[in-house]
Amino acid sequence: MNRADSPDILLVAPPEGRRARAFQDTLQALCWPPARVVPYLDLMEGRAHLPALIRPDSNGGRGTVVRFDSPGEDVATELALIRRGSSAGGDASADLAAGELPSTLAWYAGFAETLRGLDAELQQAPSHLRMQRTEHVLMMFDKPATHARLQAAGVPVPEALPPVTSCEELLSAARGRGWSRVFVKLAYGSSASGAVALEWSGERVQATTTVRQEGGRLFNSRKLLKLTSWPEVDSLIGALAPQRLHVERWLPKASFAGRAMDLRVVVIGGRADHALVRLGRGPITNLHLGNERGDMGALRAELRSERWQAVQQTCIATLAAFPGALYGGVDVMLTPGWRRMAVLEVNAFGDYHRGVLSNGLDTYAAELRALLGAG
Repeated sequence: MNRADSPDILLVAPPEGRRARAFQDTLQALCWPPARVVPYLDLMEGRAHLPALIRPDSNGGRGTVVRFDSPGEDVATELALIRRGSSAGGDASADLAAGELPSTLAWYAGFAETLRGLDAELQQAPSHLRMQRTEHVLMMFDKPATHARLQAAGVPVPEALPPVTSCEELLSAARGRGWSRVFVKLAYGSSASGAVALEWSGERVQATTTVRQEGGRLFNSRKLLKLTSWPEVDSLIGALAPQRLHVERWLPKASFAGRAMDLRVVVIGGRADHALVRLGRGPITNLHLGNERGDMGALRAELRSERWQAVQQTCIATLAAFPGALYGGVDVMLTPGWRRMAVLEVNAFGDYHRGVLSNGLDTYAAELRALLGAG
């Protein structure tokens, strides 16, 4: 597809965010015109309307390609979503200090209301192509719902506890199953925000977390913190619990290059060709926490063809649990000795993989090719 017949693309995202800039870079590399970018805030506050932005005569009459990307990295947008979610019954501050962990419950309620409203607008719009479906995005942001869906589809996932609202409930439920290690996640958290890796033996306890408490408020930390007393742990779990918790059994991760390892695999159009190795010094491997990318070629050589294909098939089956989804980022781990694998997360906006190519295409280009059936 050349520039003359390349598609008209409308990107809904904070215009100055890394993702929007990276997407425009991909279009430039394809020699396609830049996407038209409309901020979430403009749509939320009525300064722009999606139906008026659709060009029905573009892309061979199929209309504008509409892509929603993460609203993150823009404080004004995040606060607007939180305020909207608070008005729907959530609890949120009108302002946030730098690094403060927002109410993810209110954020999700606001994001869901916003996406559903934009979805309704698009149903009245001229012919167009969507890169995501609202129900998929919202399901992927809901960890308990995603876990239940994957489990029902036969995808391997860690065992999970029923809902708990306190440290006491968590410990009682875990001990009842013979567990002494769990991962505590916010039901609507992302990028390890609010994550706690908790382990105990008798009176000893250790929590590795991305959260610090300060003056009764919660803050995200880019440095993993350790808590080693029960009162600290009880206080932290109690502070996170109102945002709704998802608690999974903590499975041991395989080691690779001397570090704990897991993978982010972006499944696109039923293919799992874009993969990134994440290596951590601790149990939480997210790259923005100072962890490192591993050598994907070396890992595949160690796994060998049959096992790597099994990983790919698991990731493909994961996205197939969301029928009609074009793409999604799948976080998958293997246990020591490569004996088992388990899917940890599914990320609606998990395709920000700079420098990861398959057949010369990055994730964004591969998504567009899969959507448009070109190349």
